Amino acid sequence: MIKTKRIRLIVNPSARSGRGQRTLNRQELDSFCTPGVRVEWIESRCAAHLQHLVHAAQSDTLDAIGLAGGDGTVMLALSALTGPNRVPLAILPIGSGNDFAKDIGVPRSVSEAFRTLLNGTPRWVDVARATPAGDRYCCVASVGLDECALQLIHHSWLPRSKVLNVYAAVRALLTYQPQPVRIAWDGGQFAGPVMFAAVTNTRSYGGGFKVSPEAQVDDGQLNLCIVRNTPKLRLLHQFPRILKGTHGMMPEVTLASSPWVRLESLNSALPVSLDGELPQTTTPIELRCEPRAVQVLVPRSVV
Repeated sequence: MIKTKRIRLIVNPSARSGRGQRTLNRQELDSFCTPGVRVEWIESRCAAHLQHLVHAAQSDTLDAIGLAGGDGTVMLALSALTGPNRVPLAILPIGSGNDFAKDIGVPRSVSEAFRTLLNGTPRWVDVARATPAGDRYCCVASVGLDECALQLIHHSWLPRSKVLNVYAAVRALLTYQPQPVRIAWDGGQFAGPVMFAAVTNTRSYGGGFKVSPEAQVDDGQLNLCIVRNTPKLRLLHQFPRILKGTHGMMPEVTLASSPWVRLESLNSALPVSLDGELPQTTTPIELRCEPRAVQVLVPRSVV
């Protein structure tokens, strides 16, 4: 008797401001399933419900868990996992920012990503944890300018998109006042005012800001990008370099890799943003890599 392959696909209806699920043609995607494969579709009702679904799935007799969403959806899933996951995660990138999916090799096409959910091969990748709060993230933790931009993004009537992210970053730059921080990492330290500091697991975040072009998701390291206090007109002129990942030669920029990074403010506590969500924690904070802590499904050609 052939064993039925069970896959549960959890859809985040809030992805890309509610527009993401429009790219999911269930009838078309189900047509890719071969005999002996069953995909169970579930739509999450809220963030807590999505976390509950991911947690419960780990003790079920499933072969894979699909996450239809973006980086925020992945972060929610990570918070529901108490340790290395028995049931691998597969991502259908329908969010406004899909940087984690891109870095682990998931195709941008929803239909190709669905095929990966059905037939992909497991790969263990790094994630990061922020303490003392204990939150896990997949792409980035940041302080400074990013927090101002996220306030604009989350309170905008416009749907989430890369265009909105770029607009918010430029708009925030015009009003942001550099904040003094102390940053320590394995092999280095910095103290002084910054435009922003980002501690990443992936090469990019925010839908394509290539802040850490040398980052790898399975090297046991986090990547640090510090942009020190810089005249706003100069930073505005150099902004395209951050999008392209060619900003490393700027004298105001420090790039480093380390298994851990500690951030603290030299004045009052600063908000810390994780994976493009509004801050839920503040400095002082330590970001630490959890090497190969999460099992994901990727196309066979990636491994």
